[in-house]
Amino acid sequence: MTSTTTGKSELTAEFVNPIISSTISVFEMMLGCTPKRTGLSLKADHLPEHELSAVIGISGKAAGTLVLSLSKSVGIGILDRLVGISSDEINDEVCDAVCELANMIAGSAKAQLEHLEASISIPNIITGKGHTVHYPSNVVPICIAFDSEIGTFTIEAGFSDR
Repeated sequence: MTSTTTGKSELTAEFVNPIISSTISVFEMMLGCTPKRTGLSLKADHLPEHELSAVIGISGKAAGTLVLSLSKSVGIGILDRLVGISSDEINDEVCDAVCELANMIAGSAKAQLEHLEASISIPNIITGKGHTVHYPSNVVPICIAFDSEIGTFTIEAGFSDR
């Protein structure tokens, strides 16, 4: 994939294919469902698409942020499929399951980008409509939309070289 952006945002495009393939393989292996990519766009703002976000910092030869953004119902579906626990609300178990899934996606993508010597942070969960995620300066994040048996979600990413 080539990037239509210039400057530091070009590095973000390098991450897109590993993120897509990692997302699909982790969802298939861990949740028994196959997400389909439904869109790819540049983000005009720093507001995630949904009310539940797992945020992972990336450092090394590239610095950036990876966000798994999903709705309450998808978070609950992840908990149910990952560990077989039901819930009606976003609670500690839902947050832990979403964190674990985001960590697996980031770890898998990191393995495909060894030349960047990337390190990933422990995921942090942010909840609530309208929350903001900050990316490196001068970086326009990419939003990758997916649909799956448990609902729609996005992966958002923005990276720059050091």
